[in-house]
Amino acid sequence: MKRDEVVHQQILEAAKGLIQRYGLGKTTMEDIAKACGKGKSTLYYYFKGKDEIFDAVIRDDMQVLFSTVQQAVFDALGTEAKLKAYMVTKYQTLKKLVNLYRFTLEHESPLLNIHDQFQHLSDRYDHQEIELLTSILQGGIDDGLFDAAYQEELGMLAELCLSSIRGVELNLILKGRHGDLESKADLLVSIMVKGMA
Repeated sequence: MKRDEVVHQQILEAAKGLIQRYGLGKTTMEDIAKACGKGKSTLYYYFKGKDEIFDAVIRDDMQVLFSTVQQAVFDALGTEAKLKAYMVTKYQTLKKLVNLYRFTLEHESPLLNIHDQFQHLSDRYDHQEIELLTSILQGGIDDGLFDAAYQEELGMLAELCLSSIRGVELNLILKGRHGDLESKADLLVSIMVKGMA
């Protein structure tokens, strides 16, 4: 890894720990500089300000989330197992992220529009998620699980699946309604499979 990449990552790791512990509002550029052993001028060389650092931290976490989900889908065998792996892995990973940023979400979101920032960053991955869901649904058609008549509407179906899944995510993030994720995933997969057969 190049020196610039190392420094960039050190700044993000230091910021991530401080934001998770104290919240975004109480974390200053000076705090981040001290935590990573750099001068403030170094931070400003890489980032315009604290909000840009926060954006980069969450963007990295969202990329890890997507990669984790993608791997779980790849490892699962069969369309139903892939759909369930997608949902459960995403919910579980999101739950961990929400717990890491609990202080910021609970104490600062009304003041700093944190939910909007999370939503904005989440929207960046819509295309990747729709592609992943489309490939899962295509596998269902190829395996004869879903009616081939849905072939031309796969993109729209993937968007509908994503919307349904996001509804559960909102309950998870905004309302803390975790419930039994496995049962919710099983029910949603069952409805999808029976409805598309």
